[in-house]
Parts: sequence; structure tokens; C-alpha cells
Amino acid sequence: MGNSAVYRIHTGDDLDAAYAMARRLLAHTSVDCRCPQTVSANAETNTHELDRYLGIRPAFVSLSIPAHLLAQVRNVLDPQLPPADRPRADRDGSAFLMTDMTTEVVTAFRQVSPISAEVSTPEHPLPDTSVDAFLVAADTDPASISWDTCWPSEHNRSGFELAINGSELWHAPAPPGHSLYVHVHPARPELADDLAAAVGGQVRGEPALGW
Repeated sequence: MGNSAVYRIHTGDDLDAAYAMARRLLAHTSVDCRCPQTVSANAETNTHELDRYLGIRPAFVSLSIPAHLLAQVRNVLDPQLPPADRPRADRDGSAFLMTDMTTEVVTAFRQVSPISAEVSTPEHPLPDTSVDAFLVAADTDPASISWDTCWPSEHNRSGFELAINGSELWHAPAPPGHSLYVHVHPARPELADDLAAAVGGQVRGEPALGW
């Protein structure tokens, strides 16, 4: 199917303004389309900050556990996990873990040194209000919200994303602040200009390969 062309149409320091612009984009999606339309969220944090996300259900936590901490993590975490989720060591002694966010998992991680982690949500069908709670929980963490939608007359490679607190999505290095991106078909660059103008933004720079 190929990739979308993704354009940055806004960057600023005001998260409320950037989020309001994202919500306005929803009004420009196709209203009579039968394609699945969803929203999901992702944040970069550490294991001592996971408690802020406990109100987001369902949510998942994933992380790479350094080799020197694996034994400690297993000691406190394995009793809280189903056998299939328990981390298994790679050749270098580290391990990857992805599991449901629960109070027990968060409490267990508090007993070892903080480790960089990622919190993510599944795709929720639109309309959905879980994004509001996720933005509050993220606070100063780099995070992103992704809306997989259809534009009128365009049902592939469409949607938009909000990058929060300098989160890097498609253009490196990521600009500081909060950025809004739109995904369009590569053959329709004018659609990015139209969408940006409709919500008070403007295309900034060249497109990147997106979804």
C-alpha cells in the first residue's frame, strides 16, 4: 500500500492550543466512511512515574531491562505477572518486557532503580475521550496521540498526530514544544495545505514518509 506523506502543520508552546487544533481536524474527516477510525496514545516515561498512568485503562507498559537489573526486576515482578509475560534474558543478559499496566506492576517497579519505559494504549474507536486523561497523565513526558481516520475521498494513508513535549515522530530532530502532523496520500500534497489552513496552521518544511 505504500506510505503516507506526513506534514508538520503546527508547532507551539501552548498544549491546549495544539490539542484544540487537533480536535478541529476531526471535523474535516470523512463522516460517512465505514472504515475503522481509531485513536491511540503513547508516552515515554520511567518506571518510577508509572503511577500517573494508572487511571488510563487499558494501557500497556513496555521496556528493555538492563542486564544488571534483571535479577532484581524478576524478583519483585515475576509474582505479579502471568508466566507468558515474565521477562526472559537475551544473549547479552538484558530482557524486553511488555505487560498490562496494573497497580501491582507499578508497585513492584518502585522497588528497583528507575528504568526508561513506554506507556501505550490500544486503538479506541472514535469518538473517544480517553485522550483527555492521557494528556493530563503525561504532564511533561514526551508523548503522542495518533488519530487513524479518513479524509473525504481519501481512505488510505490518512490521519493526524499530536506530538507532545518534543516527542519525535517523523522529522528528526524533533522541534521543542507541541507539534501537529497530518498524513495524506503522497499524490495529494495540496490536501495538507488545505487541512492546515482549515485549522489555523500552515505546512512547515518538507514531508516525511509516514504510515
